[in-house]
Amino acid sequence: MKKNIFYFGTLLLFSAALWSCSEDSDNNLEEDLSLVQLMEVKANALTDAVVNISESKGFEIITVDDDASLKSGDDSRYAMSITLNDIRGIYDYKKGVTEQQGTTKYGYLRVFDKVDDSDSFILRLPKEKAMHPWKLYVDEDAEYVNDFVITTNEYNYTYSGGMQFDYLLKSEIDIQDEKAGELFVDWSISENQNFEYASTFTFVDDYSVGVEFGLGEMFSYEFNLMKGDGILFREEVEITKSDDTDKRELKYSLELGNIKIIWNSESENYMVYRNDEFQEGAKIQITHNYESDDANVAFCRKGRDIKITFEDGTSIQLSELLSEGTLVLMDEIFSSMHDMKFVKHIVDKVAREVYYTNLANSNVD
Repeated sequence: MKKNIFYFGTLLLFSAALWSCSEDSDNNLEEDLSLVQLMEVKANALTDAVVNISESKGFEIITVDDDASLKSGDDSRYAMSITLNDIRGIYDYKKGVTEQQGTTKYGYLRVFDKVDDSDSFILRLPKEKAMHPWKLYVDEDAEYVNDFVITTNEYNYTYSGGMQFDYLLKSEIDIQDEKAGELFVDWSISENQNFEYASTFTFVDDYSVGVEFGLGEMFSYEFNLMKGDGILFREEVEITKSDDTDKRELKYSLELGNIKIIWNSESENYMVYRNDEFQEGAKIQITHNYESDDANVAFCRKGRDIKITFEDGTSIQLSELLSEGTLVLMDEIFSSMHDMKFVKHIVDKVAREVYYTNLANSNVD
């Protein structure tokens, strides 16, 4: 209730400022807000974004759960190389194929038939199957409609064994003739075991969520939630090792709109910036939750919390600025973005099916 009263008061302040400004005034209404008031406004904008995302079809896709039967022995990478050229075409899910039709000469299950040519890799399958990937190869009596469409315009899966791996995916998803969003994944492991991973899901209302991880000369991660090109939330960590010592330098930053909190192990001081201007007198306290399942102990993964005490003695807890349940949803969103069950158990699995089917057909010809 206290938060709602403050937010209403902030809106009144914006309205009063608006009426007092001339038409040609370019004053930024946010300039009249104190730092704590501005943080409240930005936290409300983040909460609104997370709630909107959680009610979208795109949220269902990136957080799709899998059955226990998919969790054991299915995380292995397959030694093969598949590009978009190998799998181009439109493929429909077909119910009730015979046992002979449903298996390629390579022993791979097949439930999709190519129905037309395309420059893209297009899968059309029932939503009921897409939202429950473990049912994809389970024959059922129910009648389904192929109302879930995945259009992949970029695809590369290259793995020859060992550590080296290269992966690229760019797909658009439509559900029941309505666009649900766009998905991008770029993942590579080099011969010297350097690791880079990035994924982004863009929703139909211009929100997007993304994660990035890197491991090499520097360890880094980033979580972000955007509205167009505008930052609603971003959290970053960089850990670098000095060339001549075992000393490591850690840089941490968290952005909430145009407010940025940074920390550097060299200075060991947290600093708060507003529109890139240092804010005097703000003191930061960090609490860690080492029971978090995320080794990066990020705020958005519930691994840390931030308390800010301002020059006038007032203080806020960052987690408490967000509406109840927002942080739980953020954790679910960001954890899903680097464990894409939808990609692994639908797109990649069917790509292998199509690849083997095409290979079998080409050998027959």
